[in-house]
Amino acid sequence: MISEETVTQTWQRVALSTPQEAQRYMHQMSQEQPAVLAYLLTMDGDPFNRNEMGYILFIALVVWQIMKQSDQGLRSVPIEAIEQADEANFSFLEQLLTAGEMDFEAAVVRMIADYPEPEVLRYIVEALMEEDEEEPFRDEYRGLAFVNLKTVLDAFIASPALTGGETRGGARRHRPSSRSRRDS
Repeated sequence: MISEETVTQTWQRVALSTPQEAQRYMHQMSQEQPAVLAYLLTMDGDPFNRNEMGYILFIALVVWQIMKQSDQGLRSVPIEAIEQADEANFSFLEQLLTAGEMDFEAAVVRMIADYPEPEVLRYIVEALMEEDEEEPFRDEYRGLAFVNLKTVLDAFIASPALTGGETRGGARRHRPSSRSRRDS
């Protein structure tokens, strides 16, 4: 499980990035997590303005950097994992929409307590609830942003853990099969 300290150090490191470093992060993410980045960039019909979308991308970048520090490493997330997480999260959101505001807050508190990476999920919630007077995030879209970011986190968590033949970046090391060794 990822610690609160790791979460804090990571978001602070990313927040202090120069524009050139931020651009490198985005390029690296496009190489290592193309499906996640595509999901974030093509949230069709979502009502986020430019500032909100930029903030969602920043939070997702921080979450990706945090999850790369997991003991299991982080593989490239397939689009199917994102689609599954997206369906589950929107189903959950529909259930919450029928509940009152107090039920929503209680559900989020319970969700964090029971979540496989509670500190990372807590970071998402706290980042979205943070008030920015210069570029405010509209209240009516925080819930949708939460669902989108939780979808990304769920997909990261659902990515397979390392096995003997894989590296931390997710690429398989070439290992000749027993047949090819025999044939040589």
